[in-house]
Amino acid sequence: MVEPSKVVGLISDFGDSPYTGIMRAVIKSISRELQIIDIDHSIPSFSPLAGAYVVAHTYQWLPKGSVIVAVVDPGVGTSRYALAVETENYVFIGPDNGVLYPAAASDGIKRVYALREKDVNSLARMKTSSTAGTVKPWSISRTFHGRDVFAPAGALIAAGHASLEELGDEIEPERMKRASIDHVEKLGPSTFRATVVYIDKFGNVALSIRPKKLGINLSLYKSVVLGTHTTSNTIRMGKTFGDANPGELVAYENSFGHLEIAVNRGNAAKKLGLELEARVEIELLENSGPAPNGSRGVRNADLLGVSSRSLGETIW
Repeated sequence: MVEPSKVVGLISDFGDSPYTGIMRAVIKSISRELQIIDIDHSIPSFSPLAGAYVVAHTYQWLPKGSVIVAVVDPGVGTSRYALAVETENYVFIGPDNGVLYPAAASDGIKRVYALREKDVNSLARMKTSSTAGTVKPWSISRTFHGRDVFAPAGALIAAGHASLEELGDEIEPERMKRASIDHVEKLGPSTFRATVVYIDKFGNVALSIRPKKLGINLSLYKSVVLGTHTTSNTIRMGKTFGDANPGELVAYENSFGHLEIAVNRGNAAKKLGLELEARVEIELLENSGPAPNGSRGVRNADLLGVSSRSLGETIW
């Protein structure tokens, strides 16, 4: 395993609540030497897909050797695994619901462990005991594994108090649940079906289309047609928000490499009536030549990104 940096990055959907502070307290109780970076606690509630988007696009800004703890866990207390994933440069800890997969895969998965919750809790209790020879009273809740499993495991690994083998059983990486933040269906030469993978606090709508990954040069297109099951909007293509007038829609490649829709000084999600995980059709209109007729006829979908034929289980 890469040399620990003694940095723990936290991501959750806990928002402004005591749960975030308690996780931080648990980490510091295990080792006061650890640095904690609160990456984001405003992940939309119950959305491992949005969590996966944030984890995948933020982890690389942490020092190599950091431990990233991601808690977006609507299945807490069920039979889902609690995972620790060792990659080439980091360790990712969280529930097995897809939230860890895109980030771990992009850094290169080396080993995956299913955490033994009782062993994590037992070692954490010893490390947080205030008096030598005593054990801190601490039971495992069925509804707060952020406190009782994930934060302690992250702290124990980041501080060098435990190895992955001491905290879990190794499993095949193919058994991990998979969320895909860049899965699209190609419906035609310039037409795609995509997913809303994230909506930020400004209402900017990030789609699963990653132009560079698909070999798309957005500068060749003047606009996009965004279609939902009820409406269709033609949106100008730009490079930044100011390429549209205040209140107007604009499409561009965001800082994480995704096609994104925004309203200059407004809220695109509200304007378009889009929600997280919604499916949309995108048609790219070229700068010159005849505009596509926008036909939505029957086509054979050419799956791009993570397909249902991949190993493991793809959730989105």
